[in-house]
Amino acid sequence: MSRVVSRAPLAVTSDGHVLLNLARVDVPKNIEAIVRQALQQRGAVFIGVVLSPAEVTRLLNEAAMILPNVTGPVIGRRQRGRLSRR
Repeated sequence: MSRVVSRAPLAVTSDGHVLLNLARVDVPKNIEAIVRQALQQRGAVFIGVVLSPAEVTRLLNEAAMILPNVTGPVIGRRQRGRLSRR
């Protein structure tokens, strides 16, 4: 198990939230203490891991294969709406 705490100040989630890294402020530097402190804060707690470059590439490639299935219907509805307004 990794015991390295990321020092990146912020993270951006795929749903548009911006997360502040509590490990960057004056808190204990071990993971357990950081999680305890995070749980005392308002809002959701995100616990994640950094992906390797190979994992990021694979994730993006797989998402690119699936994305047309998700975006196609949205684009189709927009185009049909545009055509009906002409």
